[in-house]
Amino acid sequence: MSDVLLVMPPVSEAVQFPYLALPQLAAAWTAQDYRVRTLDLNLEYRARVLLRSQEPSAADAPDPGASPTSAGEIYRTVSERYRARHGARLLETARDRSTGFAQETAIQASVRYVTQQASQDGWIVDGPLLLSELDRYVDAGREGWSARWCADRLQEVLSDDPPRMLAFSVPFFSQLVPVLTLCALLKERRPALRIALGGPTVQMWAAPLRRHVTASRAVDHWCLGHGEDFLTRVLGAGDRDPGTRGGTGTREETTGAGGAVRERTGLADGFVLSEQPMPDFAPFDFSVYTNMAHQFPYRLTVGCYWGKCTFCSYGNRYRDARAFQQIDPEVAAGHLVALSRRLGMTDVAVTDENTGLRHLLRVTEAVRRRGVSLTFRVRARLERELADPAFCERLRAAGCVQLSTGFETANQGILDSLHKGQDAAHAERAVLNLTRAGIVTNLSFMDGFDHDDAVQGSRETVEVVQRHPADMGLDTMQLVVAEPGSYLWAGRRRQDDDAYLITNEGLAFAGGRVGGALLEDTATEEARQRLLRMTVEAVPDAERAVRPDLSSRARDRPAAVTGPALLARPRFGVALDSVRTRWFLADVAWPRMAAVPAGVERTPGGGLTSEEPGARRWLAQMIDKRLLVLDPPEAESA
Repeated sequence: MSDVLLVMPPVSEAVQFPYLALPQLAAAWTAQDYRVRTLDLNLEYRARVLLRSQEPSAADAPDPGASPTSAGEIYRTVSERYRARHGARLLETARDRSTGFAQETAIQASVRYVTQQASQDGWIVDGPLLLSELDRYVDAGREGWSARWCADRLQEVLSDDPPRMLAFSVPFFSQLVPVLTLCALLKERRPALRIALGGPTVQMWAAPLRRHVTASRAVDHWCLGHGEDFLTRVLGAGDRDPGTRGGTGTREETTGAGGAVRERTGLADGFVLSEQPMPDFAPFDFSVYTNMAHQFPYRLTVGCYWGKCTFCSYGNRYRDARAFQQIDPEVAAGHLVALSRRLGMTDVAVTDENTGLRHLLRVTEAVRRRGVSLTFRVRARLERELADPAFCERLRAAGCVQLSTGFETANQGILDSLHKGQDAAHAERAVLNLTRAGIVTNLSFMDGFDHDDAVQGSRETVEVVQRHPADMGLDTMQLVVAEPGSYLWAGRRRQDDDAYLITNEGLAFAGGRVGGALLEDTATEEARQRLLRMTVEAVPDAERAVRPDLSSRARDRPAAVTGPALLARPRFGVALDSVRTRWFLADVAWPRMAAVPAGVERTPGGGLTSEEPGARRWLAQMIDKRLLVLDPPEAESA
């Protein structure tokens, strides 16, 4: 009998590599003599969505001559047929780093199919909403395919080796409805099962969830601090299976409404980062993840040394608790070298919310003293040192190849109102210095500020990107929201924690960050539309290169097609299919569609051809839009 089954639940976009909480907690708990099993249910769910066999539907039945089908229905029909026929290939290509653009396409298509399935089954939250309305989502989601499949999968694993506790790590808001649904279903099947929730989203939302969401009563334990010592606090060090060693544990619990046992310990709980064992990746097969780089995750920091940005619940919580820590460089170097040799990887994805760049240099120096060369991808602030090109070159020489950062806005007044501690002009120079040193930058931008210069700030930010399209990379665009634990949440006009929440619907996977609205509905929607326009008005070259739905720059457009006949075929990820006797091209990764005109003929090999001038022009346009590629192929395979 195991002590704990630790699960990463759906629905999350985090399938690039094993989510670090699982291998890190598994290592810590195993070192304390607990028997631990891990399950990345989020990864398994994604695969099951892609491989799920399609049931016969009206789309596949003979045309009964009913009323015309809408464009949206046609697209969904063609897209679902493509998934049913090619889901295994999409999954395989998403994992294949040798395929370049095809892998980008497969990953994008996989994300869209997962979002579509989860939304269909009621697992995707639409805003604005009250937090208490999550009960409605949980009740509706119980009957969907997603809940049934995931609950059955967990039941299978639980029956194989019944644990004393089932623990979910919940890093993202998009996982709340799925995990609460699964908790309710599993409690019905196994009333004696003890269920615990932890992770960043639980730290943020546990208190209001317990007050306003009935479904939260299926949870027995809430981990509000670091998880490494959680099992000892909840299960007790002396209360393990016979044959294991350990002393007497301390219990820091209170029992509240519904009998839920609530873990009280917060971030200032005696956790010491440098004393933790290195993560245990042994149970995880990296080949089934979709990391485009051959890399493994690691943490150098917990918390944020700045911690003042008013919208950042993570940084604010750690700052107020004085819980920020950096790992000892020698400890980190020992772990990194051992992991690199064990996994056969030399590229490290540093998972910190904010990595101090000078600390990174200390770690890389310690690694190199051991005769090992690694590359690092980090998330960090645009610190003042980056205004010095020599410092950026030093970072690159130390192995830093990618830096993700919050640019937010180019308006200084807005930055100051957020306590960002960042100079707008300096940030622009820093990005240029990093790029020219050979470090790829991924920037996140914001809108929805409660500030008089919000509209002007949007213009200024667009102008910055348009000035430097070759030097900037895009990470995310998002509305500012007030998350629990953040200074914005504490300073809201309404203090009711069941106030209306907004999502980043249309801007991020499964709604992205969710929190209290700073603006009225109309102003919030205007800010959302500014960000959506920004996705086509201010697109860095690196982003445009992998976005076939955007028009290419003149220098990148294919040469004019000449000759008496033109033969083309759908690009990988583009379906050529018929609905109600008419043929369509449908891009399953970047949703768009085109009807095939008369005069274009289909070839036995699945291509399209024509000698008629008008049809040839259409074919050339589809090649320009990257829905079609010339046959024979030069670089891509269908």
